[in-house]
Parts: sequence; C-alpha cells; structure tokens
Amino acid sequence: MSTTEVPRLGNSVLLVEDDPLVVHALALSLRKGGYDVTVAGDYDQALDRFNANSDFDVVVTDLLMPGGTGLELLKHIETKDPDLPVVIVTADQSVQAAAEAVREHAFDYLTKPVSRNQLLETVSRAIAQRVESAVEKHAQERLQEEHRQLAIRHQRTAMLLSVLYNRAVEGILVLDEDGRLVDASESFVALVGEPLYEVLDIDIRELFEPHPTEGDIQDRVVALAQGPVASGHWRGEVTVHAGRGRHLPAKMSLSVCETPAVDGEDRTRYVIALLYYETAYEQLSRQLQQADRLATIGLLAGSAAHEIKNELGPLLGYLTMIEKGNADPVGSGMIGIMRESVRRVHEHVEQILEPLRPRVRTRGAVVVSDSVDGILALLRRAGKLRRIKLSFEQRGDDDVIVHADKDEVHQIALNLITNAIDALGDGDGSERGCIEIRTWYEHDWGVLEVCDDGAGIEEELRARVFEPFFTTKGSGGTGLGLPVVNDIVRSLKGRVTLDKNGERGTVVTVWVPRYKPGH
Repeated sequence: MSTTEVPRLGNSVLLVEDDPLVVHALALSLRKGGYDVTVAGDYDQALDRFNANSDFDVVVTDLLMPGGTGLELLKHIETKDPDLPVVIVTADQSVQAAAEAVREHAFDYLTKPVSRNQLLETVSRAIAQRVESAVEKHAQERLQEEHRQLAIRHQRTAMLLSVLYNRAVEGILVLDEDGRLVDASESFVALVGEPLYEVLDIDIRELFEPHPTEGDIQDRVVALAQGPVASGHWRGEVTVHAGRGRHLPAKMSLSVCETPAVDGEDRTRYVIALLYYETAYEQLSRQLQQADRLATIGLLAGSAAHEIKNELGPLLGYLTMIEKGNADPVGSGMIGIMRESVRRVHEHVEQILEPLRPRVRTRGAVVVSDSVDGILALLRRAGKLRRIKLSFEQRGDDDVIVHADKDEVHQIALNLITNAIDALGDGDGSERGCIEIRTWYEHDWGVLEVCDDGAGIEEELRARVFEPFFTTKGSGGTGLGLPVVNDIVRSLKGRVTLDKNGERGTVVTVWVPRYKPGH
C-alpha cells in the first residue's frame, strides 16, 4: 500500500480445511456473511493459494491437515505478510494447543464445532484489526516521507548557508531566448578556463554535456523562454565542460526574467542560470573540505557495498553448486571466475579502507564483449538469468575495444545488466521478459546498450535515477547502480543516456572512447 492510499475494509477470506463437511459449513456461513471465500483442502494447496494471491484479508485454517499444520502455515504467512490475521480452528480443545497458537501470533483460536455467529464475529474483528494496522502503517509511512522531504530541504538549506557564510560565488549565466550566452560571472569564466569574450554568444551546448534523461540544456532554456514567465523555472543536474579537459557535475537552476519595455522597444526575455559545483565548495573553507571528505567516504563505502553484493551473489551460487556436487569446479572454470570475483571484492574493500587515496587505474585496451560474456556466464551460473530471454549482439566484424580500465568496463556492464534483470521482476513464476545487449562502434566511440521490456520508469522519476541513493526498487535497491555508471563514464569523458524502450521498458546507452593504438 502506498503512502497516498487510504486503507479500506476487505472481505477476502482464505479458508483451509480438509474435512468436506466442515469446509462446506464454514464456507457457507462466511459467504452468507458477505465474505469472498477461497478454499484450500490441505497445506500445499493453501500455500499455492496464498502465494498466488496477496490480497487476502484474513486466513481461517485448521490446525491439523494433510501436508502440514496450521501453525506451519501461520509461520509462512508471517514471513510474507506479518499483518495478515490468521484464525486457528480445530477440534483440539487443549490449553497447550491454544497457548502454542498464541505464541505463534495467531489472531484467535476457535474450537470445533464453531457457531456461525462466533465465526463471523471473529473474522470481522480480524479484518477490523488488519484495517486498523494498515491505517497506522499508512500514517507512519506518510510521516516518514514528510520527515524525509523536510530533511532534504534542511540539508539543502544548510549547504547553501554554509556557502554563503564562506562568501562563495555561484556560477551565473545570462542566456537569450535562443539559448546563447549573453553574460557570465567571473566564477563561471574561471571554471571553464576561457576568457569572457571567447564564450560570449556561444551555443551553451558547447559548455554542457547532454543530461542522460533530459537531453540538451539549450532545448530546456528555449522551452522555458517561450512559456509563461510565472512557470519559467527548472532545476536539475548538468555536467560542465571545465578547463583542462575536466567534466564537472553540477546542479543548475533556471529562471525566466523579462525586462520592461523602454522607449518603445519590446520587452526582452532572458533565462538566468545559477550553477552550484562541488569543487568550488572544497576551495572555500577547511570545514567544507572536511564535509566533502565525509560525503566521499559515505559514497565510496555505499558504492563498494553495492558492488560487493553483486559479486557475492554468484560466489554463493557457485559454492552451493560445488557443495551439492552439481558441477566440476576445475573443469567448468568456476575456480578462475570465483578467484576473479574475490579479487574484485578485495579491491572494493580496499576502497572502503582508503577512501581518500585515489585508486590508480590502468587504462588501456578493453574488449567490451569479453566483459559482457564474463558477466553473463557469472550470472547464468548463479541462476540470475532463469526464465529470461537474453540476446547479445556485436554489430560489425571487429571486436569493440574501448580505452578504459578493465574493472571500469566490468562495473558499467554489470550494473546495467543487473538493473535490467531487476526491472523484469519475478514474472509470477512464468517467463520474466527480454533483455537485449548490443555493442558497436560509432565514430570515435565504443557503444554499449542494454534494453529491457520491464515495467519501465515513470516519467516524473526518470530524471532522478542518476541521483545517488535514489531507487525505484524499495528496500531491494541501493540507488547506486546508475550513479556509479554515470560517474565512471564521466571520468572516461564518455556519455550515458536513458530512454524508454517501446511502451514499457528501458534502454540505457553508454558511449566510451574507442581505443586507438599508440594513444
């Protein structure tokens, strides 16, 4: 249930009873009481019914039945939906049985024969309690979301106040209605490393990289300038082409302003851009430098934990296979793959231990297909690709070779592929969907593209998926996959885009510099 939904009273009952006469009587009483009843005749059938339908409002189950017990069913239900009330109905009238049911968190314990009024009254109380719990949970989630939004706002305000306190000057740009630079502050001129006269009247696409989901910043400026002044505001993330070949991430806010008509001249519209770039903050004060170090430690630790999780999953799968004797670890090549995974885990741990020391990467020729093949073999042996239709196409006759570090390419490809796998869900036991991986050369770039036909990403969330710790997977995600990819690609002076794949899915495309011998 989302934080915006209001809980409603339900009427869906799962009835578990192996005696045909008893089940008929109980089901008849419940249906006459206005309840929608689903019947299961034994433990296994009850599990199938429950796993196939998560919308039950109460479970009424016998204590003893073929295949298992009501208490075992209760334990299983509690792992999936701890708020779902379970009523135990049995012929066992002993105090010990009742006490055990209470210990296992049963809502109530009824002994046979059960009267119609007693059954309906108990089920009604159980559903009322479920609704009450849902209302309370809904209120808590809403309060948590309000606290989260307030915390974000306070964090942003505190950061801006710190910058103002240290007299930091934001980069300021004045743009005309065509998105060309009219004027810029000294701080921005110093950032890009060019004199003002060299950047005046320049198309700002030459100063900023396209955003992975929102495209060129110039298109955004033109759209704002042509719209109503009252709604002419935008805020997002950009990457600045700074001096000395640097590509710096920054936050930008755009606002439309209009000069009044003077001496018969028409009003003139401008778009004012404010840039907030982290490297400037580092140079302003020792306090901000320390704060940035702490943020870097947290980001590196979170990123390393994300990658370690990716590596440990296949390792555990291999160890299980070896333990069960289902594979020859030497003949199948598992030992080599596991050794490589352990090496990468060790490297990520080193990143956590030494976050302030830049990791020395050895960049050279990396064959993209080798990294992808290795990752697919690793995921396939770990069972991650079951019930997925997956294709890998390398366009052209030559291998796509990029100029990067081997682990960088591995990390990019692994994050994109595992994100695509997660986007397909579990398929409810059937085929989960399709993933298409393609690689090719495009002029001076090696391109890697990963497409899925999963549920896709809502339009209003697409621009946020590159923010660290933002995730659409709930508790199952860290929100670091795409931000990590974007950071690596940006350090390689490449580019990432994210778009819709048809009506539902997602396609992520990465451009990395093509390897040129002798460079």
